[in-house]
Amino acid sequence: MAEQEPSSRRGGGIRRSSHLTFQRRLWLVRRLVRSPATAQELIDDARRVFDQDIYPDNATVALNHDFAAIRALFGCAIKRTRNGRYTLADYGDLALFDLADAELDTLSFLVALFADAITPNAQAVQDLLDRIVALLPADRRAVFERAGPHVGFETPAATTTPDPKLLERIRRNLGRHYLRFRYRSTHSPAQVEEEHRVAPYHLLVRDGHTYLDAFCLNGPHAEIINRYVNYRVDRIVADSLIVEPARMPPAPPPRRVWQIRYWLAPPVAQQRDIALWFTGSTVVFFADGSAEITAETADLWQARQILFRYREHCRVLDPPELVTMMRASVQKMQEHYQ
Repeated sequence: MAEQEPSSRRGGGIRRSSHLTFQRRLWLVRRLVRSPATAQELIDDARRVFDQDIYPDNATVALNHDFAAIRALFGCAIKRTRNGRYTLADYGDLALFDLADAELDTLSFLVALFADAITPNAQAVQDLLDRIVALLPADRRAVFERAGPHVGFETPAATTTPDPKLLERIRRNLGRHYLRFRYRSTHSPAQVEEEHRVAPYHLLVRDGHTYLDAFCLNGPHAEIINRYVNYRVDRIVADSLIVEPARMPPAPPPRRVWQIRYWLAPPVAQQRDIALWFTGSTVVFFADGSAEITAETADLWQARQILFRYREHCRVLDPPELVTMMRASVQKMQEHYQ
C-alpha cells in the first residue's frame, strides 16, 4: 500500500517509506477532522507540514490510495461533496482519544450549559462539543449518552438576539479600533436612533443579554460621555457600525470605582451564607442576624439591579448616589402599585 521511494533519497529504503506513509495518513486523518478540504488543499497542506517529497508527482493517485487505506483501517466514510471537498462523513472506528468517566460527566455538564445559547458563541461551543463526542469510541459515547446532565440552568430568554455579523465585527475590534454606531436607547423614544462613538473593550453576557463594555467618547447624553457604558448589542443598529482606522491607545481609560455599603436583614443573612456580588466584599455579621457588607463597584446601575433582588430585606447605606437611585426606583414602584 505504501509508495516506495529510492533508499538513496530517504536513507531507510522501503521501511522508512512505509513509516513516512503511515505518518502522512495519520496526519491526513487529523486534517480532515479539522475541516473538509479539496484534494489540492490536502496535498499542499501535507507538503507544507512535511516537505515537497511527501507526495510523489502523481499526488492525486497517492491521495486516493491514502483514502482507501484509511477506510479499510478505521471503517470510516470519506466522501467528496459537490463543491469538491473531502469530508469525514462518518468516523467509524476512528476514535482519536478517550475520556474517563469523570471527564464524560464534565462534558455532559458543558453540553447542558451551552444548550440554551446563554452566550453569543454558544453555537460554536456546541459544534466543538459535538466534534469531541463524535471522536469518542462507541462504548464511551454510550456511557456519555446515558449520563445525562446533572445540573440544571435557569436563564432568561430574550425576545431579540444580536446580529451575528455585527457581533463578530465588534469582537474583532475590541481594544483595537474606535467604533461609531446608531443606538436605540431606553432614554429616548423607541423610534429614535442615537449616534455614539466609543472605545470598545469587552463583551459580557448578563441576564440573557450580550453587552458591549465601552468607553463613551461622544453621545447624546452628557452624563455618559467620558464614562464606561454597557451597550446592549441587540440595540445597536447593525448596518450603522463604522470601524475607524485609527488605533486605540494600549492602555484603557481608568474606571471610576465607588465604595458601596449595604445592610441585609436577618431573614437573608442570619444563616451567614449570603452571596458576595461585588469585588472586595467584606462582611460583618451582627448578633441580631443581620449583616453589613462593604465592597466596591464600577457600575452603580448594575449594583442597583443586584441589590433590588433582596427587596425589603436590603438597605443601601453608601454611596449617596446609589442611595438616591434606590429611593427614586422605590418611589416609582410605589406609584405603579398605588
